[in-house]
Amino acid sequence: MVFESLLSSCLVKKLKSLHLDGNLFDSFTGEISDEIGVFENLVDLSLRDNNVSGPIPMSICQNLRSIKSLDISENNFNGSIPECLVSLSKLKSLVISDNQLSGPLPISLGSLSNLEILDIASNNFEGDVSEVHFANLTKLIEIHAFENNLTMKVSSYWSPPFSLDSVDLRNWNLGPHFPVWLKSQKHISQIDMSSTGISDAIPSWLWNFSSYNKYGGLSIDLSKNQIYGEIPEFPNDGSYYLNLSYNKLTGSLPHIPVDGLLDLSNNYLAGSISNFLCYPKTQAGFMALYLENNLLSGKIPNCWMYWPLLFMIDLDNNNLTGKIPSSIGSLYELRSLHIHNNNLIGEIPASLKNCSALIVLDLSFNKLVGTIPRWIGSLPMLRFLVLRSNNLTDLIPVELCQLSSLQVLDASNNNLTGIIPKCFKNLTAMTSSLNQSMLPSFVFGTTIQWSRENANLVIKGRENQYDSILYLLSALDLSDNKLSGEIPEELTSLQALQSLNLSGNYLSGNIPKKIGSMAELESLDLSKNRLSGHIPSGMSSLTFLSFLNLSYNNFSGQIPTSTQLQTMDASSFIGNKLCGPPLLINCREDHVTLHRSADDGETQDDEYWFRLGIGMGFGVSFAGVIGPLLVCGFWRRAYFWFVEEYLWYKFVDYFIKVKYMF
Repeated sequence: MVFESLLSSCLVKKLKSLHLDGNLFDSFTGEISDEIGVFENLVDLSLRDNNVSGPIPMSICQNLRSIKSLDISENNFNGSIPECLVSLSKLKSLVISDNQLSGPLPISLGSLSNLEILDIASNNFEGDVSEVHFANLTKLIEIHAFENNLTMKVSSYWSPPFSLDSVDLRNWNLGPHFPVWLKSQKHISQIDMSSTGISDAIPSWLWNFSSYNKYGGLSIDLSKNQIYGEIPEFPNDGSYYLNLSYNKLTGSLPHIPVDGLLDLSNNYLAGSISNFLCYPKTQAGFMALYLENNLLSGKIPNCWMYWPLLFMIDLDNNNLTGKIPSSIGSLYELRSLHIHNNNLIGEIPASLKNCSALIVLDLSFNKLVGTIPRWIGSLPMLRFLVLRSNNLTDLIPVELCQLSSLQVLDASNNNLTGIIPKCFKNLTAMTSSLNQSMLPSFVFGTTIQWSRENANLVIKGRENQYDSILYLLSALDLSDNKLSGEIPEELTSLQALQSLNLSGNYLSGNIPKKIGSMAELESLDLSKNRLSGHIPSGMSSLTFLSFLNLSYNNFSGQIPTSTQLQTMDASSFIGNKLCGPPLLINCREDHVTLHRSADDGETQDDEYWFRLGIGMGFGVSFAGVIGPLLVCGFWRRAYFWFVEEYLWYKFVDYFIKVKYMF
């Protein structure tokens, strides 16, 4: 039992503050006994981040009448909130989040008149919440109640008794109309009502909170609702950390005084982004800009110099045209640039080399021309380079081999020529398994809410979008180009590579013998090349391999035996001269079934030359006899005399002699 070791102390009744958080001590387990009531003078009790289970003991509210702060979050408490909490009249902070508590919220919560912080997030509470639950909470400044199955049912004329600084009701049922009671909260600085079933237009008064906010900026998250209509104009004296993604917003992009984050992705916004970018209302701090999956069109304006602290840009899946503007090179803090699936033309601008902090560069599915710039090799932090489906030409620059942090290189479906550089062995992030310490700092820590990296990659024969696991992925895709030469043996040193796709090129020679050393390989596609020879036996040691395509090459011999290879579909090996499972061709019947198509071809070739030899021999012999007779009259007369006068009479004489003998 928790606390049994403490109860023997004679000082327990004098304790005023008791913190037994799991990050300070070994985690407590089991249930809390009613003997916790002996700590009758406790003012502050924290059991956060343990493995305590069972119901909240009644003795807490029956005996701990002086308590002001109670934190039992991040445990395994179950059951309901005891009604006797009403007796804790001095309670200012109640934090019971991240447990398994259930049932309806007790109306008695509304009697805690001194309560300032209420955190019931991430439990299993359900039912309706009405005005009665907040009746006497006049001092309440923070509500964190997200990830419960609760429904707010209050009158449209309700005026709450509290004045909030922060409210987080995500995943509640607040819709379909926008909660009007929020209008009375003049000093609020943070609103999260995402995924709450709101199907309404944004009221113009929503932006006015910023002018009342003592902290300056206003954070609003209304994402994943059904909010429609245009975005109302913003006042000039505020700044916003704004997330309106995954709604049904229409119209153009207004002037928005952004500070921190602007996420308008996955809506129906249309028109140009020039007015927003070229006439900013505020000097934004470090921020992320997400405008992907809209209907934005026109050229990307050359106005990025007005946003010097931008570190994440996502313009994927729009209708943007023209060239990538050179001013984007003025974003020295830029970590991530996504312009996937637009209609951009021209070359990759040289000014991007100034963005030395780039970690992600995705320019795929555009109409970019020219070569892969050599200066990309000077981006020391680059981990994900996606140039797929453009019109890039010429050789793969060896400068790419300087990108020791590169995890994903996708230059597929272009017009690249030449050989695969042997120096790819220097891509050290593909040679050793990744761990969290190697990840960029913006993935973890205070900016994790901004990390929404994703990339569309073809792995295991299918195109998928990789997002949350992207940082754990290592892939090399050079498929559908015009590469030639052999697969360099040095490529097998990329022992952390999970996906290798070289299909659709003009590669020749054998599969490298050391391919078995690529132990992490899960997907391998070498189809539609001119490769030959046997499948190396080392491939049978690729225990993680779940997708293989060697079709339409010139491989021959038996498919090596392994658990992985024999479970592959037979289509992975067609268009070759292979035998053995999973193919139905039996390797033991060499001259009958093994190379039937090849043997048939060879037999036909032998027969052709045999017949040609007979024909030529007959022709030469015939010409050797008839030719002189036609040319020389003396030989001709002598020949016919010999046949008529000599051979004929000899034959008749011999025939008569034989006849009289019988």
